[in-house]
Amino acid sequence: MTPSEYNAILDLMHRQVVPAIGCTEPIAVALCVAKATELLAAEPDTIDVRLSANIFKNAMGVGIPGTGMIGLPIAIALGALAGKSELSLEVLRDCTKDDVERGKKFIDEGRIKITLEHDDADKLYINALCKAGGKEAEARIKSSHTNFVFMRKDAEELLNVASCAAKASQAADDIRLTLGKVYEFSHTAKLDDIRFILDAKKLNEAASEAGLRENYGHQLGKTLCSPLGHGIMGDSIFSRILSATSCACDARMAGAMVPVMSNSGSGNQGICTTMPVVVFAKENHNTEEELIRALVMSNLTAIYIKQNLGTLSALCGCVVASTGSS
Repeated sequence: MTPSEYNAILDLMHRQVVPAIGCTEPIAVALCVAKATELLAAEPDTIDVRLSANIFKNAMGVGIPGTGMIGLPIAIALGALAGKSELSLEVLRDCTKDDVERGKKFIDEGRIKITLEHDDADKLYINALCKAGGKEAEARIKSSHTNFVFMRKDAEELLNVASCAAKASQAADDIRLTLGKVYEFSHTAKLDDIRFILDAKKLNEAASEAGLRENYGHQLGKTLCSPLGHGIMGDSIFSRILSATSCACDARMAGAMVPVMSNSGSGNQGICTTMPVVVFAKENHNTEEELIRALVMSNLTAIYIKQNLGTLSALCGCVVASTGSS
């Protein structure tokens, strides 16, 4: 492996393994709305959001962190009222209970319109148009959850990146992985260069503990480690892997205000690349170095597979991530 390949893989990991709060699709919508609101420099009177079908499907029925509510309207309202675009996929991190009440009122006043995008074929498309006092601002995300390709304020275009150019630029920037490169990098990388992956352990373990402590969602993880779950699934490394992973996903999908370490734009993928490896390493008494290198291999394997599938592919991201952790 050449030094340039080494650095490119390290950079790719830093861009694809990042903290996120909440389900990625509604959070990306909130991010886009937050950016449009910031360009407008005023609270919007109305917000018109256009979404690709895959974004709409993935965002419509999941919990929004800190709200006790599900779906797109509250994510859009909070993106406008309290979102901070500089926080990226943690855009709603600083929302308060007062913000949630304001968001509910915003929705009740009928100020939000959500429609499907029919003209653009990109599977990941979010366009937010905010209007207030005769002025308007627009922001657009395409191809990946934080990739802004268009911004304008009134008639002034601030950013306009053609979709094909954006994709070509991204493809040029990203090193094309092979499983051989993933294996070599995982085993030979300088430990200090990849120690940051322990942040994934810290965040996703905390989410798992939250899922076990509280009654989030379907409580799958909590049920698996109950006497009933042990009676059906047994009490083994395998069952504990299932429980710990499911607890973290339960908390995240139900809208717990806890960050997780995502992978390739998905929190559930980040959980599934991390928790099976973490639980196994603990049960098997592996060293910290072995854990670090295993987590790197797991995360890079998921990134490698996603490079060949594309964002929001029909194949479940958790299956991809679990392949990495396996």
